[in-house]
Amino acid sequence: MTVQNPHDRFFRESFGRPEIVRNYLEEYLPAEVRATLNLETLSRQEGSFIDEAMQAHQTDLLYQVQLSDGVDAYVYFLFEHKSYPDPLVGLQLLRYIVRFWEQQVKEQARLRPILPLVVYHGEKGWHIPTSFGALVDAPDALRSYLPDFRYHLSDFSHVSDETIRGEIWLRVSLSVLRAIFNPRLRQELDQLLTLMFELRDKRTGLEYIRTILYYLSRATERVSRQELETALDRQGVQGEQLMATIAQEYIQEGVEKSILRVLARRFGAVPTEVQTQLDTLTLSDLETLLDAAVEVDDLSAFAARLAAIAKSGG
Repeated sequence: MTVQNPHDRFFRESFGRPEIVRNYLEEYLPAEVRATLNLETLSRQEGSFIDEAMQAHQTDLLYQVQLSDGVDAYVYFLFEHKSYPDPLVGLQLLRYIVRFWEQQVKEQARLRPILPLVVYHGEKGWHIPTSFGALVDAPDALRSYLPDFRYHLSDFSHVSDETIRGEIWLRVSLSVLRAIFNPRLRQELDQLLTLMFELRDKRTGLEYIRTILYYLSRATERVSRQELETALDRQGVQGEQLMATIAQEYIQEGVEKSILRVLARRFGAVPTEVQTQLDTLTLSDLETLLDAAVEVDDLSAFAARLAAIAKSGG
């Protein structure tokens, strides 16, 4: 699934890492819930329960974990991310849960519990009730006939970095999410980058730092690209190299958008799989395909050229 919203994209790339999710569950689940789980068995489940039309605007992540008593039974955690207060999030989660259970019915499996978790980091605090039942306007006499559930909310909108718990991977992820809407981001940028660069000697750490820098350069106007470059310069040679990488990604994203715009104007809606494949290509590949988008006679001809380039690996 291609996620275009920069907040959702960063959340998915962060909480798509099982080590981050395991630490989050250890730190932020209620103790009585955590005690029922064997978090060493945590594994990410592929697939999505989002409508095709909404894939560019929302993201869901599903994890499976075994119960701690050793019984062959699983609990599923559905993560949903919000960068703004959404009064209908309960309805959205119910839709996901029902789709998940429908899939289990098709597989002739027993229905398993699924716990929805909402991670929020917007500008305003979250003041929406965390129960689905609060959405339904009904007298008390009818309540027992209506579905109801609660979702677990983590509101990081107004917490300080000092109160964010967890190991370095999780603390960096949550600190970045918290900082993106922080009016003091410009003043706290050096502190945030110093924390972020603690990951550079860890496996895949530099890759994740690039993800963070891309997010900071795309998702907020509270810090300019020049201010980000200056702050990275203060981190030394490695900071300069990473900023160059982000600049390259910026160019690639611009070329990709140009391809999609040309295709849409010439042939109408562009299939999701075309957009997904474009995400994996180099700048040189994309420049070749921009020419192809202008030259081909139809979308199938473009798809054939795209497939040939993807197959050749550039």
